[in-house]
Amino acid sequence: MHKTIVSGLILLYCFLSVNPLYCQETSPKKVLTIGRATNDVISQQKRLEPIITYLSANLKDIGIERGEVVLAGDNKVSSLIRLVKEGKIDIILESPLIATLLKVEANAAPILTVWREGIGEYNSLIFVKKDSGINKAEDLRGKLVAFKDPGSNSGYFLPQIGLKAKGLELIELSSFNSIVPNNKVGYVFAGSELNISSWVFYKKAAAGALSNLAWTSPKDVPESYKKEFKIIYESQKMPEFIVLVRKGLDKRLVERLKEELLRMDKGKKGKEAIKPYGFNKFVEPDGNSWEFMMTIEKQLKVSGERFN
Repeated sequence: MHKTIVSGLILLYCFLSVNPLYCQETSPKKVLTIGRATNDVISQQKRLEPIITYLSANLKDIGIERGEVVLAGDNKVSSLIRLVKEGKIDIILESPLIATLLKVEANAAPILTVWREGIGEYNSLIFVKKDSGINKAEDLRGKLVAFKDPGSNSGYFLPQIGLKAKGLELIELSSFNSIVPNNKVGYVFAGSELNISSWVFYKKAAAGALSNLAWTSPKDVPESYKKEFKIIYESQKMPEFIVLVRKGLDKRLVERLKEELLRMDKGKKGKEAIKPYGFNKFVEPDGNSWEFMMTIEKQLKVSGERFN
């Protein structure tokens, strides 16, 4: 199978001007592409290639001859948006936050959600020690929050925009020993869920942000810690991954694409194709299930958050 990895070194074509009608199909489509933004192109290539290979093999009835993986290898949302706008990526597999940005900035359409490792949805929460005197998110002014890492959806992006949407100004600090300005919320990256819970327990940080899945995992939040904690903020529940298609993709192709994705977990070949990602199945939500994207969009507008 022909492989295409778009990395930071070969993203130059993203800066070329494009026609506003960038997604109008002028001839039968033969190559189907799938992609996302990442800083680990090798791992993502290995995970996505079985999926696009499976799909292309099962879409020959509508003219698809092969599939390719196309990655924004500089891990920039702006690069991913340009690739989608230019029609370089047909199918996008992304987190709720980036999916919302693609919907807003590139008119990409969400079509399915994904169950992964037996879980259909999750949310982000912020917790503190019970004796901290902190009872709500607004009480975090002048305090330090421990996030996981800059690439974590539930451990950074979602709680960050949630706090900003409440009118809080966040500032990154070099370490947990740094002084937090009284009118701002300071934050540091702890690197792991266990570090986050440990830093809050030992009062190196006033609060920590985790997914609800990590919150219920003893290896991430030991029970001896957890009994001393309380939750002060929770984001809306949402799926971990969303499948989107670019604007202008042929309607019949989108319909067949959904059909094949929805039946992948029913057969041996399909199960093998989604196994590298730990996926269980693709799901078509009802109309109300997309409301979390509207919530994220509103939070982004209020927070003023911008992503490269």
